[in-house]
Amino acid sequence: MNERRILRTSILSFWTLFWGLSVLDKIIPDVHFLWVGKDFFALFVKFFGSLGLNDPLFATLALAVVSGLEAVNFSFYVAAMVRHLQCYEEATDWWFFRAILTSLILFTLFSIADQIFGDRFQLLEHSLFWMVLIGAWWGFHALHPDPDEKRALPQKEMLRRAVALGSALTLVVCVSVSGFSSRTFSNAEAPVRGTEVVEGVYKFDFPFLADKRVLEATIASFREEHPELEITYIYTGPSELNSKKKTHLLLYVFAE
Repeated sequence: MNERRILRTSILSFWTLFWGLSVLDKIIPDVHFLWVGKDFFALFVKFFGSLGLNDPLFATLALAVVSGLEAVNFSFYVAAMVRHLQCYEEATDWWFFRAILTSLILFTLFSIADQIFGDRFQLLEHSLFWMVLIGAWWGFHALHPDPDEKRALPQKEMLRRAVALGSALTLVVCVSVSGFSSRTFSNAEAPVRGTEVVEGVYKFDFPFLADKRVLEATIASFREEHPELEITYIYTGPSELNSKKKTHLLLYVFAE
């Protein structure tokens, strides 16, 4: 295997893993052993809520569509990787170009959404990815192997496999997103139950969907359950104690 082929394999491997893990993050959006998934559903709920669209159906459908597109995109990278390993370089270029083009379309849609929802940090991130993808395609094309390597363009069978893989992943992702939506949307309104960690100190673990309404409902519920206690101090836990970083809030209530 020459140097050009090693570099092309590295580029393909990176983007295949990038989109594969992105799809997996939609299927497993919660915290598990050796896996911390991001709660994209909660993020979409807050985005649409900022536009006054509070029905979870909007977030569920939007996330399902985006995740389905990512699943199809991932199948293109898988097809390109398979053809690359088979040394069908012309077919590899064919699939990789379509994978890059689909990725550019996705990041364009993400950037438009960032403008609509006013998320400037994500806009910068998605714009950088857009340019990196152009660079990845340029580098992949510039590293084309020597002319004497095996070249062929058998597409029909691989196309059927890519469509089957993309459809299967889309179905799995949509089922996962829908199930996660139905299980977690109540967190947007339900008060959080606290646990007494030491005498007079109660810990509340707020999910990412929780907002100021949940905080108010939580404090009101706590006062109703403990009329004999008086709240003296409310403390927000430091970010180091937050296992999902920006996806939930730790709150400590001191009472006596």
